[in-house]
Amino acid sequence: MNDSQMIDKVLAGDTNSFEMMIIKYQRKLYATVINIVKDADLAQDIVQEAFMKSFEKLDTLRNKNQFYPWLKRIAINCAFLTFEKNKRMVDVFSKNSDDEDKGDDFFDRITDGATPEEDLLNDELKKYVRNFVDALPAKLRVVIILREVEDMSYEEIAEILEIPVGTVRSRLFNARQYIKQRLIKQGFVNEMSKVS
Repeated sequence: MNDSQMIDKVLAGDTNSFEMMIIKYQRKLYATVINIVKDADLAQDIVQEAFMKSFEKLDTLRNKNQFYPWLKRIAINCAFLTFEKNKRMVDVFSKNSDDEDKGDDFFDRITDGATPEEDLLNDELKKYVRNFVDALPAKLRVVIILREVEDMSYEEIAEILEIPVGTVRSRLFNARQYIKQRLIKQGFVNEMSKVS
């Protein structure tokens, strides 16, 4: 049964169908939220809140086949509202996610060293990049997380954040420039290096 069919059943009063949707998307949604808040309990609360809000507003969903992107937008908004409300800095890149398809960690793609010394230097570089991303303003941080960690397209990010694609590109550029400038200050890259 596809999402549209399940939504029709939920709107007709079958709450078991919504439970099936929770089971279908809970882990995937949790993986996204934990990358933003890096607190397992808080991430679970936000996922639950997102499901509750989606259930309450399910009748407002225009395209029933777009349930997950809509749910993800709700969860991301909840995560950033919570993040801003609590005003605490967190490491946005968690390795303790239970996501089934972990793939490559963004920081593992930075570079691999051929020698133990290079590996040590690369580990240090990854630590600095994580800290620099954490220090980004929320508007820049969310774009770089969605692009580099969640591997979303510019169009998907624009849709979720409800901003133009040009704004996504601009914020991503600014985030990368911020990180590059901090890496230059730390001596990891020179001014001619490309950071992407």
